[in-house]
Amino acid sequence: MGIRRGRELASKGSGLSDREFRVLVWYWFATEEAQGPVQMTGADVAKEMGMSPDALGRTVKMLKASRLLVEAGGIGRTTFYRTNPHLAFIGSGFAHREAVKEWNPPAVQVGTPAERRTKKQTKGEAS
Repeated sequence: MGIRRGRELASKGSGLSDREFRVLVWYWFATEEAQGPVQMTGADVAKEMGMSPDALGRTVKMLKASRLLVEAGGIGRTTFYRTNPHLAFIGSGFAHREAVKEWNPPAVQVGTPAERRTKKQTKGEAS
């Protein structure tokens, strides 16, 4: 992702809360190999970030829905995540070009938390 789009993502207009942006950046810098998942449980990540596992779970769910984080395997009931390769990638240019073929670029504007709450469907609505 270019510098301009990165600034847009960090700005208030993106709709990301400070917590959501902090979790996204944590996953970005926690990736230690080319597009490998962060192999830590949610409880361990939450402890390192100083938040509850439930708060982390809600934040990861929103980042996943916005295609900023993607599932990257898991063990048992634990799912591992990594950043979308359009956002951050560790590796060669050729490997990066191959990685982005599988994913659409993430949205820069995800809507404010209040807007996201109002978009939830009620039980009787069709999808």
